[in-house]
Amino acid sequence: MPRSRRLCVLTNAPQNAFVINLGILYPGRVTVLDIRSQYHGPEVLNEYGSVVTMVTHRDALDTLDYSAVRTFAAGGGTVVSCLAEYARSLGLEITKSLVLDGSQMPAIRIRELSEVTQGFAVGDEVLWFGKVSGATYNDCNPNQYYQRQVLGLEGRPAVNVLGISTLNGGAVLMEERVGRGRIVAMDLLSLKEPFYDSWGSTNKYLFLGNAIGRSVRYGKHYPRKLPYDDFLEHMRELAARLPALTFAEEGPVSDGRPLGSLTVGNPDAPAFLFTNGIHGWEWEAGYGLLHLAELLASDPPPEGLSRDMFRVKVIPQLNPYGYDHDVRHNANGVDLNRNFDCGWAGYVGGDDVYQPWDFDYKGPYPASEPETQIAMRVVREMRPVCLLDFHTAHYIFCKPHRGDRRLMNSIHAEVKRRLKDRYLLQRPYSTEYCQANMDREVDWLQPPPHFIHWAAEAGVSAAVLIEMSGNRNLTQALVMNTDTTIEICLAAIKQCLKRARR
Repeated sequence: MPRSRRLCVLTNAPQNAFVINLGILYPGRVTVLDIRSQYHGPEVLNEYGSVVTMVTHRDALDTLDYSAVRTFAAGGGTVVSCLAEYARSLGLEITKSLVLDGSQMPAIRIRELSEVTQGFAVGDEVLWFGKVSGATYNDCNPNQYYQRQVLGLEGRPAVNVLGISTLNGGAVLMEERVGRGRIVAMDLLSLKEPFYDSWGSTNKYLFLGNAIGRSVRYGKHYPRKLPYDDFLEHMRELAARLPALTFAEEGPVSDGRPLGSLTVGNPDAPAFLFTNGIHGWEWEAGYGLLHLAELLASDPPPEGLSRDMFRVKVIPQLNPYGYDHDVRHNANGVDLNRNFDCGWAGYVGGDDVYQPWDFDYKGPYPASEPETQIAMRVVREMRPVCLLDFHTAHYIFCKPHRGDRRLMNSIHAEVKRRLKDRYLLQRPYSTEYCQANMDREVDWLQPPPHFIHWAAEAGVSAAVLIEMSGNRNLTQALVMNTDTTIEICLAAIKQCLKRARR
């Protein structure tokens, strides 16, 4: 009999932001018990599928019945615990290490692979730290970063240390098999909530989510943002390693370098074009497209797909100059997503002076830019049933002024289903926390000179602009971004193929 999906939080701080955000991540599933006043014996805990413990102060440790927690785990439950109460249950102490000279940002180095570390490889490092000062800005008080660890786990074969501290090699993330269940312990208390552009806490809910709800399904951690030339070489290497994958140079762009693409599948099957980075500083989803191509070209492809069923082309970085220089524009100062021959003449951008490098400068004439011309040529040659053009704002599904509304709505519904209860993040430039759930949508009635509007007029049934989360200073959030990018693409492929079979 499957265990309940309900989750019980045992804490001395029931109004803690962590507790509130768990309720956002798992709406309608969370019950909070105050360990100082509410009974939490085994018969209570057995009503739940998962238990999370967070004791925020040493004075409250004695009020948590951790023997009941262990009994719950032994019966087949999943427990996620902070380090203090877990270490005490083993008769160990925790340490709290501070960086007093600002020389490094503490991280977890992945040591073992498990369901909990899904999305990472051995040796990957994940920034993981708090700040003594309480300052929300990452560059304030860098001499006050800190992280907790458990020492002395050697010789305990039941405990698998999944991640160690880059400061002292102590255990920061561990998994213990207990009877038919498990306890996953990690340093949650050091980390602030994952505010937008946080460095040390962006992945706070990722390992927890993997333990409780298998958050990461297809995501992959990329250790750094590659320079475009290295990115291009990585594309070539993928194609050389995977015979089903074809690398192509689609033509020179505004800075003279080649625009790279990867193609997989049957040339006679329904075609899909997935692009990213037409605004160069919106680069993160390109790594998801890169990994999508890798998955589709591997054996077997995901979700029962056969390469005979589809043809997929990805252009992960459509604006190499903007990508390398962290700007919106191409090398000529043109906003490429205002340069298409669709509503171009009527589009009025800028303010009192309108010139290259203005935020939305549309170029001297329609399709003046080589990147725009390449994108248009690829659409004409492929005649895709679906175009997904990835951007960065905050998980918004944007439909053009024409196209197959029923098909686009079915893709949107499938995306929302896939992303439900997976990731927590803060809305950009806001204090609001929410899921990465793509609930928001835009339905344009009049066509600005965007790629998707031109594609819709060129006959693409489902041309959709996808706004993702990103524009972060470091790459610590890439697992979430690659994972959600791939899920969105798979939703589009599946819904379009479903429509084609009717």
